[in-house]
Parts: sequence; C-alpha cells; structure tokens
Amino acid sequence: MMRRIKDTLNRLTRSSRSSTRDESSVRLEKSGQSISSHGSLETMVSTPEGRGAIILHDGARDAEDGMDIVLVHDLFGHRIANWFQRGICWPRDLLKDDFQNARIITWGWTGPFGSTNAFSDQAEALLTDIAGIRTDTSRPIVFVGHGIGGLVIKEALVTAAMSRIYGSHHELGNVYPKTVGVIFLGTPHSNNGKQSLGEVISTVAQMSVRQPSNQLLRLLRESSEMFENQRDTFALVSRDIQVVCIRAKLSMPTGQMISKASASYDGLNVRSDEFLTNHVDLARFESRQDAGYQKLIRHITQLSATPKPHEAKETRNQEILDALYFDSINDREEKIHEAYGQTCDWILSAKDEHQDESPFYSWLTSPQPIFWVSGRAGSGKSTLMKHAFYSERTRQELEEWSRGGDLLIASVFFFEGGSHIQKSREGLLRSVLYQILTQRRDLIAVAFPSFFGCEWPPAAPFNTVINLSQAFYALFAHDSQRLKLCTFVDGLDEYRIMDRKDYYTEADFALVYDGDEGDAGLGSSRWINESHMDISRLINELGSKDTIKVCVSSRELAIFEEAFADHPRLRVHTHSETSIAQYVAGRLEEAVPGLPNMASLCREIAHRSQGDVLWARLAIDMVLEGSLKTLRSTLDSLPSQLGGTEGLYMLMIQNLPRDDQADAYKIFELVLRAEQPPSLITLAFAEEGYLADPATPANNPAQGKLRISQDRLREWTAEDIQRICDQMQRRLQTHCANLLDVESGPLEAGQRVVFMHQTAKEFAARKDVWDKVLTKQPTAAELDISLLSGCIRHIQIFEALRPPVSAWPEVRFLPEAWLLIANALRYAGRIDSNAPDFKSYCELLNEMDQTIQQAWVTSLRRHVPLYDDTEWFETKCPALCSKHWAGYEPMETGKSPKRKDFLALAVQANLVNYVSARLNAMPEHQRRSKAQDLLDYVVSPKAEGFSACVALSGDYVDFHHDMPDSRFLDLLFNSGADAKEGAKLWLKAFKTGRQYFSRQNMTMSQLMQSSSSSRLMQNRQRWVAAVRALLMHGADPNATIETRSATPDDHSSYETKTAIELIREMLEGEPEYAVELAELDALSGRRPSMAAVAY
Repeated sequence: MMRRIKDTLNRLTRSSRSSTRDESSVRLEKSGQSISSHGSLETMVSTPEGRGAIILHDGARDAEDGMDIVLVHDLFGHRIANWFQRGICWPRDLLKDDFQNARIITWGWTGPFGSTNAFSDQAEALLTDIAGIRTDTSRPIVFVGHGIGGLVIKEALVTAAMSRIYGSHHELGNVYPKTVGVIFLGTPHSNNGKQSLGEVISTVAQMSVRQPSNQLLRLLRESSEMFENQRDTFALVSRDIQVVCIRAKLSMPTGQMISKASASYDGLNVRSDEFLTNHVDLARFESRQDAGYQKLIRHITQLSATPKPHEAKETRNQEILDALYFDSINDREEKIHEAYGQTCDWILSAKDEHQDESPFYSWLTSPQPIFWVSGRAGSGKSTLMKHAFYSERTRQELEEWSRGGDLLIASVFFFEGGSHIQKSREGLLRSVLYQILTQRRDLIAVAFPSFFGCEWPPAAPFNTVINLSQAFYALFAHDSQRLKLCTFVDGLDEYRIMDRKDYYTEADFALVYDGDEGDAGLGSSRWINESHMDISRLINELGSKDTIKVCVSSRELAIFEEAFADHPRLRVHTHSETSIAQYVAGRLEEAVPGLPNMASLCREIAHRSQGDVLWARLAIDMVLEGSLKTLRSTLDSLPSQLGGTEGLYMLMIQNLPRDDQADAYKIFELVLRAEQPPSLITLAFAEEGYLADPATPANNPAQGKLRISQDRLREWTAEDIQRICDQMQRRLQTHCANLLDVESGPLEAGQRVVFMHQTAKEFAARKDVWDKVLTKQPTAAELDISLLSGCIRHIQIFEALRPPVSAWPEVRFLPEAWLLIANALRYAGRIDSNAPDFKSYCELLNEMDQTIQQAWVTSLRRHVPLYDDTEWFETKCPALCSKHWAGYEPMETGKSPKRKDFLALAVQANLVNYVSARLNAMPEHQRRSKAQDLLDYVVSPKAEGFSACVALSGDYVDFHHDMPDSRFLDLLFNSGADAKEGAKLWLKAFKTGRQYFSRQNMTMSQLMQSSSSSRLMQNRQRWVAAVRALLMHGADPNATIETRSATPDDHSSYETKTAIELIREMLEGEPEYAVELAELDALSGRRPSMAAVAY
C-alpha cells in the first residue's frame, strides 16, 4: 500500500504541473444538443475522440438537488453504444424518467495500454472531468461501472481518497466524500482459486466488444499484485460507500463468464446480485420491463437513499471506546524500567553528552516524518522511548511543529512475549485509536460513522484490521489540515503478522541462527522477517503524510536498515556508556558504599556492556550476589553478550543446580507452548504434570492416577490458591534464573507469566542451548498434555475465587473461565493423534466434562438473584442445572451455539480419536443414536455469533465457525448414523454452504478479514466432502427444501427447491469446484450439466 500512496501522490503532483488537455479540442456534448466549443471549465468535459463526459439528462433543480449518476463503460466500449440496445440508450431513454431530478452522465475512455499505468491515467481523467462539472454542487454521486470500467472507477476513488487524506488536490479529493454508492456490472474483484486475479481480469477483457491484443492480455495476467493492491486499498477507503456487485449468469458464446468468487469481494458494505444475461448485455436494456433493469433501479434507489450517519451520542461513544480498549493495553509500557535518575535527559537536550545536537531533539520540530531509535538488544531503547514520550519537553517541541494544529500524541509498545494483541497490527491500531479518541471524543463518529444509528454490539466483529484501518484513515480524510499526530512505536522487531499466521508452514516458523554474537544469536525465520517487512511498510505509509510523525525503535536488523535508511536516526548503544556508568555507580553505592576504585569499576562495566543496558543490569546483579573478594573475578568471568550458547543467559542457567536446570527447561517450554501467556495457577498445575505422584501419602489410589482426580479429595480455598501462586512465583525466581516475570492481574485469571525480555524468550527457545546442559527433555506431546491438565485443574478450583458462571443479565460462563476451557481443547487437539498415554488423555477429557458440569451446577445453585425471584429457585435453576454446560458459551454477539453435550464440542474441536473412543465404548443402540446427533455438527457447525473470548485473546478462534475434520464422516457413518433423514439434514447442510459460498455472509466476511483465505478454502472443501458423503450414504438429492432469500428491496421471499438444485446453485459459479459438482451430479443420478463441465 505504501507504493500505491507514493505512486498516486507523484502522479497527482505531475498532473498539477502541466495540463494534460488542449482546451481548444474540448467540447461539451449534451444529448440532442449542439454546444459551442468555447466555454467555462464546467462545460469542457468531453473530447471529439469519444473520451470524457456527456450529460444525458439534467433534472436537478438546483446545485444541491438530486444526485449525479456516472456511468463508465467496459474496455473498448463507448459512452453511448455500451449502454445501447435495439434503439434504446437506457440511461438517456429510461433512467431519466425513473430519476427525474438526477443528472445522468456517461464517461468515455480509450487506451493506449502499454502498461498498467493506463488505469491510473484513466482514473485521473475521470476524476478531473467529474470534479470539473461538480464545482458548484455537493450532491451525492452514484457510479456505475461495466467490466474493466469498474476497475477505472475503483482506481479513481482510491486516488480521490488519497488526495483528500494526504491533503493535496482537494478538488479531486472532494469527489470521494460525496460518493454514496458504486454498482459494478461484471467487474472482476478476486481470484477464483484456480486463476490469479490478473488471469481473471484477462478473461474478462476477452469478453469485451473487441478482442484485446496478446500484449495487453499478457500485461493483465502479469499484474495480479497491482490489481490485488488496488482491491485491498479500495476496500480500505470505501467502508462507508455502499457497493453492489452484479454478475452475469450466462456465458458468452465463447463459453467465458466471470465466476461468483471473482465477481464480488468481502465486506459488510457489499451486496451481490445476478442478472440472467451475458457479460456484454449486462449493461444493455431495451425496455423498462427488463428484469435486470428493474433490479438495477432498485439498487440505485437504495444507494441514493443511504442515510447519513446519525449524530454521535455519548453512550455509543463509550461503547466504541470500550470495544477498542483491551486489558493489556498498558502492560508492556508498565513493565519497562523508568530511566535511572537523569540518564536519559540528554535525548531532549539541544546538546548531547558529546556536545553535539541531539538528532531527536531537532527532529521534533522538523518536517521529517520518521525518526528511528536503533540499538542492540537490551540497549535501553524502550526506556528511552518511554522517557521521551512522557517528557513535557517533547510535547512543547511538537507543539511548535504542529503550528497551531490539533496535536495528538500516542504510543505503542510491542511485546512479542505477550498475547496476540500486544504484537499485532490489530493491537497497534486499537491502541492508537483509543488514545486519539479518548483525547478527541468528537472524532469517534468520524472514525466509525457506520456504527452509529445501529444496534450494539454490531452483527460482525468490530475489531477487524480492515475496520480499524478504515477508521484511522477516515480521521485524516475528515480533517487533513488541522489534525497533527505524533506516534511513538517501540519494539518493531517484536511485531508479528498474527492475522495471516495460517499462511505459514512449520518450516516458516523455524528459527535460524547466523551466529552467537549480538542480534544474530537471537535467531530469525521467514515469518519473523516478513513481519518486520510488514511493519516497516506500515510505518513508511504513515510517514508519507505530512501531518503524521512517527518515532520508532528497533534492533539494527537489515530489514529496518533498508526501510529507514533515508530517515534521521539515533543509535542508542553508542550513547549509553555514560548512562550505564551512572546506573552502575548508583547500584554499587547502595550495596557497597565506599567501595575502592568504584569509578574505574563503573567505567569498565560500562565499557564491557557495549551499550547493552540489560547486560549491565544482569551483570551487576551477579557481581553483587558474591562477596567483595570475588567481585573482580566474577566480573572477569562474565561473557560479553547476552544470548547464544556462550552468553550471559547461558551462564545463568549453568549456575543453577542440575535438577533446577531441568525444571527451568520444562517451565520455559510450557510458557512457550501456551496458547496465550499462561496464568500463574495454570502454569503451577501444568508443571506438576498430569499424573499424580503415587509416593504422596495424601493421594488415594482408588481415585485414579490423574492429578485432577486426586484434586477432588480436597476442598480448595482462596488461601490454598494464593499459597500455590506464591510458591510458583518463588520457583520462577530460584529455578528459572529470573528470566520469567509475573504480570499483575486478578488471581483467578490474571497474573500471567511472561519472559522478562524478548532476548530471554529467544534464548529459551534455542534447542542447542538445552542440548548442551540436558540429556533428557520432555516431548511436545508430554508438555501439551500437562498444559491440558493444568487448564482443567484451574477450572476445577475457579469456584474458590469466583463463580465461573454468571446468571445475570443472562446465564453464561464468564469469558475468563471459557477461555480456560477453549485452551484445554486446543491442547487436546494437538495431541489427539499422538497422545503419550491415550487412556489417560481420554480420562482427562472425561474428567474435564464432569468437572465443568459440577462447576456449572454449583455456580447456579449458589447464585442469589438481585431481587426476590421464587421462580429462580423453584423452576429456573433446576431446569438450567439439568442442561449441559457446553451450550452456554459467552458470546459477544449472537446466541450461544447449541450443544447437547461435551461430544458436540469435541467434534467442533476436531478431537477425532477421543470421539471415536467414546463412541466405541457405548452400546450399539446408544452409539447409533449419538452418531446421528453428532452428524448435525459435522455438516453444520452452528456458525452464528462470535465468542466473548475474542476480546480477551486476539488470536481466539471460535469452534463453531469451522467445518469439523472430514474424518468424522466415516467415523459417524460407520457408527450407525443415517444420511436418509431427508430435508432436515439437507437444510442444515445448505445453510452451512451459504455461509462459506456467499460473500454477503458475516461468517465468511469474518474468515476473510481476521484470518487468511486458506481457512475459508478448507471450510469449503470440507463442506463439499460432507455433501459427497451424504449422497454416498443414501441422502435423497431430490428432497425438497423451502428456503428464504432477501430481495434487493430487503423483503423476504420463499421458494422450494431440491437439495441438488441448491447445491448446484452454490457451486455452479465456482470454477474450482467444477469437477466436484460433476461428481455430485453423478452421485445424485443426474447427468452432469454442460455449464459445470464448461468450467
């Protein structure tokens, strides 16, 4: 996107320097009239060659009345002929009567197409022409684009948005905020699984009225990246523009057509429709009775009637701020040490310690957008950033830079060792927006206009990256002259691509080490490198606007060296020696007052640190642990670097007793493998393992060998739990060389365990380190089953601190309690196929079910209503106690997924082997009945609403949005499930298919926005596999199903179709499933359709 912004601004700058038009050759053409070639700019809007605008109808009574409808033809089309059929030019002859107070404009464009820059040139021409005839009006605009013409409209609106956001060429930018809708007729937006986007656009180009040259087709095919960039940027800037994507259902005589997947794109503001015609005739109507024309009229009516955002209300303002906020928003910043004394004051002095001007100080008032604070790992970058951010001097200098503008200052401190949100783009955007909008609540409605005047919480997730990005850019599109923002972003090297993590393979995450010296000893991977490139692009993108300044800090990695090479910079470790000497002197003076030769010792430690503040802090800790006699020898023995097999961390581990080294490794690995940073309680239980110690006298062999079973023998109190936490915290200090920290938080769910520094985490993750000190290490499966046990045991004692179930305002589990349940299931999913002790694994999950059911019942029975409610005790509570806990997941939106028992949840968690073991243990009639129940969940995962756990953990994925593992199909049918249930089972399968194949569905939109499309494709493949299995096991393909569908005017209609017709309806527009559709046709006893084969 950074390249797009720069290219757009450069083009606009070039076009402003010289006119691209010869005014003598420009003339206005108004249908049926002859106009002089001389006139004002407003009348000079078309050229003799068929380029430019023609006003076909102008019924607006004044400058603010009605709307402008602008039509842009397809490749090689014509501004009249493209919309003309059998003597009827429908925009002129039909549309003018349906929208009498509108101004109807067709705009013409032609090649040449020597490069993809031609789209940019056409977009500028479109903008210039439309802006020129709108100088005296602010009426709304609706664009209609046919085929490739839709791409020109997208490029034009992106250019207009950039013009407005970046404060240049306002006359062009003003087209953007007045655009209320865009209708795309057969415009390609996405790839289709088998073709890249460039290939799809090339195919659409071949459906134009004239055959394109081979050179042009090759150019289009090879430009996928550019078109994908255009699509993504348009989606970003068009959040508050209503979009309609219309596809032709019939193929051209050549057999070509655009697929469903390609003819639309995901977005809450996007609707899709289909006309029963081919691509060329999609833009031609010969009468008002044409079904396609009637649909088009309804779409234009809806777009033109789009209401303006409601006035912001304080309640909604607070709801949005609450949604942006997250519990760990300040955690990393609070953990960063305050500057020792005045050791960081030099960064804000006109002269630094060497009497040179501080580059940061001069940057604050300069127009330069980006400043890079670089340094080795542990060199004190974060402390310096925190000091600079909170200094009043910083604000004073920035006020001078803002020159009377509205100055806003925000900060973000990335933390790789924390939760998903502390190291992701989502966390960055939420944090910055929260800080901006708490300072300027009047801007909340500007950032999120679509969320006023609607229900709260919204139907779809609020905190998606695309929604947050649109909100950020909307702020500067609204007021690009007054708003001035300076953001401090610390720890770029700790940023990770979390929203697209499932794009990467296991090999992409594997760390590679270039050596043990400096940052090379900390390792890297493809995922980490691409994360660093991603955040670098984002920072440079922010810095391309002259009203935003960004101060960033990071290690001196090659990716950042290249990204920020042209920006001013401060290398922290080259300025830290004096500060480190001051810090060491202070520590020594406190511990050993009057120490001889203290000054020379301080200088030596500072020199040996090479500017590494963390090394100096750890070194002085180790020196002071000994006596005065060993002080010198201890100092001389310390390695000069932190990480690697010969570094200071390694020495700290080697200084531990042998048994403690093994304990340290296990604890480190448990923290590294945890779904989120584990709570102190979960970690304490997990470290004990899942099997009870038979030598412990308190254990009763009759209770079984699992620790969770033994826990049932005792009553847990808050004091017991506090004692466990205190003991575990001491173990972290004594057994883990102080490389782990405990964050503050509520006892029942907080007090998370994290590495004290990113370098410590990277050290602990190195296998070669532990190979050097340990001969035996626990396996990944052993660690995961321990984490599973730890979560279950934590759930069991949750009640001693706080009821895990809330009965008001609705009965549901607390999100903190459900997150423990979800994590337990994730750990179970890791070991379902390779559990080190399968019997114990199954027993653990059985215990989990019983434990949570008991907690469910206990919480309900102990609940006391806020008011006298005899029904609660007499009917409501007993009824709820008889229900299974799995059906009461806490939800942010929607109702809790319906689950009859734990096995339903186990199916959604893909625990194939566990479910198989449970089914095999049942009598035959019970097994058959249970398999039938579970079949519903395999063909339909009940995907409605979103879990409240998403707010606790940014990487949380709902269990009920994904199709379960296809292996369940054979398991359930072999266990006696019957596919011949008729329409009921088909209806569930059909609803699920719509969720994965309809681009207007909330579930699919969420999958596309919060994850990668690979997850969506997996769901589609599993759904097709489920349909195939149903047909193979006797499901009736001709079973009739009544379905409801929404019409363009938002009314519902009902129709009855057969199962196979509905399946074909979903798959016919998906070329990548043509073979599967033919196979399903064959299984249903029908002859495969020619349309399917043609794909």
